[in-house]
Amino acid sequence: MPQYPLNIPPGANLSSAITTSATTAIQTGRSAVLVGFVATNAGSAWTVQFYNGDPSGSGVAIGPAITVTAGFVPLITLRAPNGLYAVTAGTTAGSLQVAYH
Repeated sequence: MPQYPLNIPPGANLSSAITTSATTAIQTGRSAVLVGFVATNAGSAWTVQFYNGDPSGSGVAIGPAITVTAGFVPLITLRAPNGLYAVTAGTTAGSLQVAYH
């Protein structure tokens, strides 16, 4: 059986590292299911909020803003049928990757 880092669910995809405070498209043009995120650096007062669809358009938040902590942060399975986006903000950016199906 293959090893999955930091308890990431088997078969989950990992986004590229997010290292700035900005809006990042994780999965566009098709449905996604958010399962959590992995942070190697929590930054300072850094938060992430996930959206179903582009937040600059008609995207809707699918959960509250979460303070980034180091390690794997599992989330209740959240569906994003219009694409998955992450909005990061805070004093100092850290580094995180989003786990999704």
